[in-house]
Parts: sequence; C-alpha cells; structure tokens
Amino acid sequence: MRRFLFLMVFSGITISFTACEKEDHNDPSSPEPEPKNPVSENFSPKWDTFIDNSPEDRTDIFIGTEYIGVQNWNLIANVPYIYVGATFPKDAFATSFDREFKGNKHPIDITFNFNNPANYIAGMQTISGIEYLKNIKEALNSEEYKNYTFPTKPYIAKIADLKSSSNLESCFPENKEFGKTLETIAKQKLEMKNVKSLSIGKIIIKGCTVSMDVPSAGLFVDTPDNLSELVYIREITYGVTAYFIIASENSYQDVLKTFKIDGYQNLKSKSQIILLTVSDLNQEAIIKSSFDDLTVFLKNPTPNKETYGYPIFCKGLYAKDNKTFIRDN
Repeated sequence: MRRFLFLMVFSGITISFTACEKEDHNDPSSPEPEPKNPVSENFSPKWDTFIDNSPEDRTDIFIGTEYIGVQNWNLIANVPYIYVGATFPKDAFATSFDREFKGNKHPIDITFNFNNPANYIAGMQTISGIEYLKNIKEALNSEEYKNYTFPTKPYIAKIADLKSSSNLESCFPENKEFGKTLETIAKQKLEMKNVKSLSIGKIIIKGCTVSMDVPSAGLFVDTPDNLSELVYIREITYGVTAYFIIASENSYQDVLKTFKIDGYQNLKSKSQIILLTVSDLNQEAIIKSSFDDLTVFLKNPTPNKETYGYPIFCKGLYAKDNKTFIRDN
C-alpha cells in the first residue's frame, strides 16, 4: 500500500548523542537520571500547547496513540482494521474497533481532500476494506494526488513537565503499555547526570482526510435489529506523530520557552532527547536519539510521497440517525 506525505518545518540544528545500537531490552540496568523535583503519586500531565490549529468545535476523535508499538521492542502495534463506511458497536468505536458489523450497505461516494488543485472523488459500490484499499491505490495514481501540496505547518504540538520517567504511563492513559515501554527506554538511554528537568512532548502532523457521503436512504439496505447501537466511520484523517523525552540541565520553563520560539536547538549543549516517530500504517514507532533527528522528521516526516501516514483521527456517525458520535472520556 502506498502512503501520503505531510511536512512541518522547524529550524535546523546539528547535534549527536551517544546511544547503543543494540541492547538487552529486558534488562534496564543503566542508572536512570532523574530531576530533583518530587514525584506525585497521582501524576497527570499538564500539557503546555505551543501549536494548535484544531477548531474548538471539533468532533473527530484522536486515535493516533492508541494502537502504536515500538520497533525492535517487545511492544507490538495493535493496528485495527478500519475504513470509511466500516460499522461497529458504539462501545467498540474508536477503542477496540472489534465486532465489525458487515450488513449489506448502499453504495457511497468517498472524497480525498487533496484540495490543490482539486479533491479526488471515487465510488464504492460495495463497502468493504478491500474496496477501500482499491480506491486508495487509484487515488494515489490520480492527477489530483500528483499535484497535491502537503501541509507545511504543524497541527498540534504540546509539551509537559514530566518530573520523573516513572510518570510516563500516566501520560498515555489510552495506551499504558506504550508509556511503560517509554519508561524502560528512558532508563536505558538517558545518560545525563545533572538533570534538572524531564519533559515529555508530542507532535501531530495532519494530512489528508478521506470522507464518505451520507446515503439518503440510510446506510443499510436491510435495517439491522441493533441499528441504534451501531456507529460507522464517516471520516479518517491520516497523518504522522512524534513523541519525545528531553532530559536537560535547564529548567522545564526554559525548555518550554525554547519550543515556543522555535529555538529548541539552543538546548543541545545541555540536554538529551529520545525521539519516537510514527509515520506509516504499521504504526511502529522508530527510536531516534538527537535533536538533529527531530529537525529531519519535522522537515520530512515521511520518507517519500508513497507514504501517507496512518489513521490519527476518525469521525463516527450513528447509523440510526447520522448524528455525530461523541466518545466518553
């Protein structure tokens, strides 16, 4: 399957840190540097936002962290099989995405919002994953996609005072195993001694959205008995994400300030970064170890134009009345 490309440009820097290429991932024997701040027993990250282009009335659901794993570690990505028009019980929508209901459905049109110079529109006579993949392949070969201009600005970027790597699990309540794995990675790879602050950051780069029209006669040809319990995917937005941990001799407020003014290169002499980037459908994070790697990712988050990211947002509608589905937090 081919992939879209989404871009974000930050200032360039040059830096490198020493990190082991291979190690025993089940033996976190390296000492863990910690800041001197006390650790809260009920830690909840207070995210400081320095970029946010999302609308206040947004109704899509962020799913960009729920299913990811880490490449070459014991955390395997748990990627759900989703596509526009797929229908699930409401308690599985945007969570497990299991128990898909595959009743006979009316044909639909789907739109790829390439925008420049035009959207690409295709038809799905049979609503299925195979038909959806076929339409994606055709869209990527279209003239609309060949002339597609990728975004150059970030969608969302946030940073928080981590205080201790033991708090990482609390930063990802939707994927606690990912947080636990990050804690193990931090224990093995962070080598600084005089650590004054630990920061956790996340970057979301939003790309193309694929959406379907709403059939005037309803989604299903034959009305299911459990129609009121079913939710279907109206939109899927593809993109890429990055997560990073910064150990620094600077205070957290100084680290935050450098990101707000796009000057994180100023941290390089007294800081170390662990960067994890997720950019394809496998949803396996790749570990990097320098601020240079962050700059490379932000300038070119996917390796080529065939990479279109992975599902980071979705929007659901109730099959009964096409009202927007709102997930309980």
